[in-house]
Amino acid sequence: MNDGSVSILLKIDKSAREEFEKVTNWEVPYTFIEKDHSYAVILKEKLKTYGFPKEGINIAKGMPFKYYSGNYQDSLSESIFALADIKKGYKDNILNSHYLYWVHRLFPKHTQYKIIGKSSRGREIPAILLTDTTIPEEDKISVLFNCAHHSNEVVSVEHCYDVIYELLAHKKKYGDLFTKLKIWVVPIVNPDGSRVFWHENMSMGRKNGYPGWGQISEKDNPGVDINRNYPFFWGKTKSNQTSSASNSVFFRGPYPGSEPETQAMMNLAEKERFAASISYHAFANCILVPYTIDGTSNPEPDFAWNLGKKIASSVESKNPNHNFSAKKNIYGVDGVDQDYYFFKYGTLAYLVESSHLNPPYSDVPKIVESLRPAWTILLEEIADGSKLYFKIKDEHGSPLVANIKYDKVLFYHGEVRTSRKEDGMFFQSFPGIRGIKLKVEKEGYETVNWEGTTWRSWKAVDIVLRKKAPAQ
Repeated sequence: MNDGSVSILLKIDKSAREEFEKVTNWEVPYTFIEKDHSYAVILKEKLKTYGFPKEGINIAKGMPFKYYSGNYQDSLSESIFALADIKKGYKDNILNSHYLYWVHRLFPKHTQYKIIGKSSRGREIPAILLTDTTIPEEDKISVLFNCAHHSNEVVSVEHCYDVIYELLAHKKKYGDLFTKLKIWVVPIVNPDGSRVFWHENMSMGRKNGYPGWGQISEKDNPGVDINRNYPFFWGKTKSNQTSSASNSVFFRGPYPGSEPETQAMMNLAEKERFAASISYHAFANCILVPYTIDGTSNPEPDFAWNLGKKIASSVESKNPNHNFSAKKNIYGVDGVDQDYYFFKYGTLAYLVESSHLNPPYSDVPKIVESLRPAWTILLEEIADGSKLYFKIKDEHGSPLVANIKYDKVLFYHGEVRTSRKEDGMFFQSFPGIRGIKLKVEKEGYETVNWEGTTWRSWKAVDIVLRKKAPAQ
């Protein structure tokens, strides 16, 4: 693994290329080549060794990430696609759209290419859906993996692509998941931030880069931190990691759910009712378990923590300074996606902080492999763990939206659990919990009391609600 030494970007004039290659003995590759200049990344301690800077060879500052990436030009120019190509290097929003499209073309029976919305500047937000497309979707349960809410954390994208690659490269091993689940992967939630970070300025990209709010357009740091923009507890935390100031890198937006990117993710969650999710970030080397916002109280019993601790104990971190652990948060936040999903739908929604921030790509395979247990354990739990799985209908077989009220689960923030209107589906994973007693209620219908144990089989239990008899 890279030892954390500081890397420096050099800008080499066309006239100095021969000198650069001679001095470095051709051991320092170019990362980007233009007509009049070439670029190369070297370790800071090597500057004196090579005698840089010197005439025609200078330190480049304020350059976008494409000059550091190393293989970006080669990746853009490739015309033949194979699945292994998605593991060759970091990806901006252009490569992301390209790769997802071609992954679907390569695996049409196991994928669907989706556009879930558009960004603040009108860029498409692509996703790939991993599932057996030959099997009807009506009994499948949805899971979400998303990355690059903060697009300056490019290593986060690689964790989403690890899910894509591993599942498709080993379809037989994971065949059961393809038949039971709809696995949504959104590698870059923030395509505008990706565009800015890769092609304009590496000091930007956390926010979505929209021109700004209020009377002054923020030229230096425009836009909204999308992962402070979700409605749950929006703006309620007093912390320097969330802000109402539009020039802050943590600007939460003018109102909850103001951003098209946030709305796209919220609409997808409303449609799919994700049973579980992971949002990838960098680089605190931990898993955050909902609720992560200060001042919130988790339901009792706290089954999200049970699974979070299991995941944390299964990760062998590659960070030499910090062990991987399960935490509530690493600093005060509000308006985050995982807490919104957990509050709204009971999603087992986690945030995984990668162990490194944008290291040399040669280090990435070891990093994603070390954190792979997070998503594999989560998928195994949803597919094979303890669960409730109902189809709630009226006496004529039509689906109903009904409230599910647990007898011995305590909620503290007015959480409501309901079945989905399109098909009456209600799914909840209960890691480590067996006995359940609940009521299924809908106004105008007789209440159904249900008591039993969670089950591991993949078969929904039909619950029929009958209309109340008219009052005499």
